[in-house]
Amino acid sequence: PEDLALLDRIMARMEEAHRTGDFDDEAEIDVEFHHAVCECAHNIILLHTLRSCYRLLSEGVFQNRLLVFGVPGAREALLEQHRAIHTAIKAGDPIAARKAAMDHITYVERSMAEAERSGDWQRVSRLRLRQRSDAGDIEPTRKRS
Repeated sequence: PEDLALLDRIMARMEEAHRTGDFDDEAEIDVEFHHAVCECAHNIILLHTLRSCYRLLSEGVFQNRLLVFGVPGAREALLEQHRAIHTAIKAGDPIAARKAAMDHITYVERSMAEAERSGDWQRVSRLRLRQRSDAGDIEPTRKRS
C-alpha cells in the first residue's frame, strides 16, 4: 500500500508538471518515477544497479526527453506510457506492467532514433553544453585579445 501511495503521488506530480508545461520538473519527476518503480519491485539487485546509475539516469532522462520531445505528440505519448505502467502496477498485473514498460522503452528508442535522423541531436548537444557552462561544469570559451 505504501508503495502504491508513493507511485500515486509521483504520478499526480507528473500529471501537474505535464499540464503546466514545466519541462524541468517533468524530467525530474520522470527519473523519480523510474526509481520508484524499481523500489516498488522490491528487487534488491535492480535497485542497487539503478542507484549506482542514478546520476547517469538523471542526465540521460533529461537529454533523451529533449530529443524525444521534438517528435510530434511525444509528451502526450510518454505521459500515457507512464500512466499505463502505473495502472498495471496498481492492478497487481505483472504481465501488463512488463508490456507497458517494454512499450515505453521501445517508444523512447524509436523516438530518439527519429530525432537523431532529423538533426535534433545537434540542437540538444548545443543546449546541454550551454547548460553545463551555465552550471559551472565547464569553462566557457574565452575570446583571445
